[in-house]
Amino acid sequence: MKLKLNMKYILAIVLLLFLSAGVNAQARLTIENNSMRSMTVKVMKSFGTTGTLHETVTIGPYDTQVVGFSESGYYFTKTKAVLNGKDPVYRKGQSFEVTNNARSYSVLKLTFSIKESRIPQATGGKQISKTEFDQN
Repeated sequence: MKLKLNMKYILAIVLLLFLSAGVNAQARLTIENNSMRSMTVKVMKSFGTTGTLHETVTIGPYDTQVVGFSESGYYFTKTKAVLNGKDPVYRKGQSFEVTNNARSYSVLKLTFSIKESRIPQATGGKQISKTEFDQN
């Protein structure tokens, strides 16, 4: 059985797929690991001084991961950066706002860097304990 598709039908399908992709646009955060360490990043939905786990990602040295958001709100990150032979570095990032609605959505980027020395110097956020990092 031969299937004949005319060009108008094919263009209509392509246009429909293109338009539906735009409707499903989603807010996202690109996390860039600009260090030799492997990172575990917990993205937390903020509720005042506490939060609940939104998503956990593992990012290799000098790699990038993307986290998507389906709803607007305030979020923050908790990061554990590990390098063999060194103590882990635990950080809590500042709160950031995510917009995700019919009119607009956020496209955010976070770059994490560590200057290795006797006491590693991490950029941004504040130092936290392992116990605080482990809490979801």
